[in-house]
Amino acid sequence: MTLYVSDLDGTLLGRDEKLSPFTVETLNRLVSQGMRFTYATARSFHSARRVTAGLTARLPAIVYNGAFIIDTATGERLWHTGFSPEEAAWVRDAAGPLNLWPVAYAFVEGTERLSWIAGQENPGQAHYLRNRQWDPRLRPVEGEAQLYQGEAFYFTFIGEKEQLLPLYERARALPWANVTFQQELYRTEYWLELMPKAASKAHAAQKLRELLGCGSLVAFGDAVNDLPLFQAADIACAVANAVPELKAAATEVIGGNEEGGVARWLLEHWEKRRAQGFFLRPYRGKELEEVLALFYHTVRTVCRQDYTPEQLEAWAPPLDRLDRGRWGGSLQGHFTLVAEDTDGRLAGFADLDGGYLDRLYVRQDFQGRGVGRALVEALERQARRTGQQTLETHASRTAQPFFQHMGYRLVCRQQVSRPHPATGKAVGLENAVMEKAL
Repeated sequence: MTLYVSDLDGTLLGRDEKLSPFTVETLNRLVSQGMRFTYATARSFHSARRVTAGLTARLPAIVYNGAFIIDTATGERLWHTGFSPEEAAWVRDAAGPLNLWPVAYAFVEGTERLSWIAGQENPGQAHYLRNRQWDPRLRPVEGEAQLYQGEAFYFTFIGEKEQLLPLYERARALPWANVTFQQELYRTEYWLELMPKAASKAHAAQKLRELLGCGSLVAFGDAVNDLPLFQAADIACAVANAVPELKAAATEVIGGNEEGGVARWLLEHWEKRRAQGFFLRPYRGKELEEVLALFYHTVRTVCRQDYTPEQLEAWAPPLDRLDRGRWGGSLQGHFTLVAEDTDGRLAGFADLDGGYLDRLYVRQDFQGRGVGRALVEALERQARRTGQQTLETHASRTAQPFFQHMGYRLVCRQQVSRPHPATGKAVGLENAVMEKAL
């Protein structure tokens, strides 16, 4: 029950603002097999529907940078947000003295309209409007009073960077607005976009995830307005042509939009998940109880051939005796990954603390199915990214053959002690210090 959400322009679409035949065929096939895929875009639903023609739409879509969640079959607004009259008035009073006139998106007398002052168009604004002559929402107006009519939900200022900077500096600190300032894709002009605070791809994706009952969120993007979505996602994939800020926030950088990077990643990910029965993603704090239960049952079942009942009791005390503060703090503080099965349950977890691989536990029924290998290889990649030269772990008797197979060498064996939960007596547990050159 994973929700996959992709940006459109610069991510799913090519430079020609179209979906490639490969992307359409691949996504339609994956959706037919049960993948829950949709898009989140700054475009309106009218515009998004044009550029995604041919794509099977079974889920609601996120448009206007998260101001609306739209039923793609009917066009009905399932959720939306907008500016108050006072907030819209602030935009008017701040922009007017700077001779800045937005493209204003609002419901005017109950109808969605895209308004601008005719005759005041700058080159960037004129280019945008010229390419939208098909749009039934176009509403040229005569002056400021008409421009700000209706229930506004989106203001876009288009122009030179230096022209827009003064307004951006004032707007960026507004507590009631989401403000994005970036260069237009494939052009020289800049866009300054103001949205209501509740309007973001991240907020809308969380709403949609709850609406659909999905557990995990995988996101794809290319621009700075995708940053909040990446922060909300369990897996965040930046396409190769993404801006550096987004690549830095991503969990993975994938192929570019011109090579169908999103569709190729989804195809490989979907086939691997169906074959293996699991996929990896970052740990979420709300999963602490599930992680503790997995730890307890794995120790008590998988390791019982290598340790005595007394040792198992000291290693994995009853669940109500586990220190949730210590566990939760370390899992959140470390680089922690979980393996999630196709039913949305945890199949394993592992965590990395600098150059130390701290914990690795795999559910009993997933032993021997590649979960441990996938987790360790992912932690090794992270260690390399952070400049680690070697990786150390303290492996139980049960885990030592696995780590040897993964290329770890034995440094020494050691005895550690844990208090018995019933008697408080120290109980000795043998493990092995092992390391691997990266």
